[in-house]
Amino acid sequence: MMRAKLRGFATAVFGLLCLFGSAAVAAQSGASGTYMVEGGSYMITVEQSGDSLVVVEPNKRSEYALQADGSYHFYNPNTDATYGIRVIDANTIEAFKPYVDGAPTRLVRMGGAATPVELDAGTTDHYEALAEQYSAMIESDPDNVQSWAACAAVALKRSMSNPPEADAYAAQMAAMLQAMDAAGSPCPEVIPNW
Repeated sequence: MMRAKLRGFATAVFGLLCLFGSAAVAAQSGASGTYMVEGGSYMITVEQSGDSLVVVEPNKRSEYALQADGSYHFYNPNTDATYGIRVIDANTIEAFKPYVDGAPTRLVRMGGAATPVELDAGTTDHYEALAEQYSAMIESDPDNVQSWAACAAVALKRSMSNPPEADAYAAQMAAMLQAMDAAGSPCPEVIPNW
């Protein structure tokens, strides 16, 4: 039963990753931050970089270029697909596939407006190394891919966010793991044990 739940969750996560390409999320000046799928638990971080948006995931950074219509597009050669981001308002974005019919996926900002964070290099390096370690576990321990993906995402979040925002994200991931009947945190260094 537990294995079937995990397979179902893995399929859902994979579907979201495919839908977003590199988890496409929008931001404009002042809209950088962490976003979550409306009514779901999948989250990503977006950074404004000049006229581009950078979507940050545990194992990649994807740059979306500004388009004439005000949206942002990213071409992923691995999937041979283009993904888009559209800013709806200061707290809402939509992920969509340009040139393909279908409803966009709405994401909402978590934790209010983004504020610049200055972490010391040692802290950033520590959490980035943990994110890489957990990302490697995704490949080497496929039976627990969801747990390691959650751990990698939280470690990356801790490497670039203020502690309250990172703690809120960790709490979301802990709730997701608990919903999958996890007995405790697989990575207490980034997600406190319950």
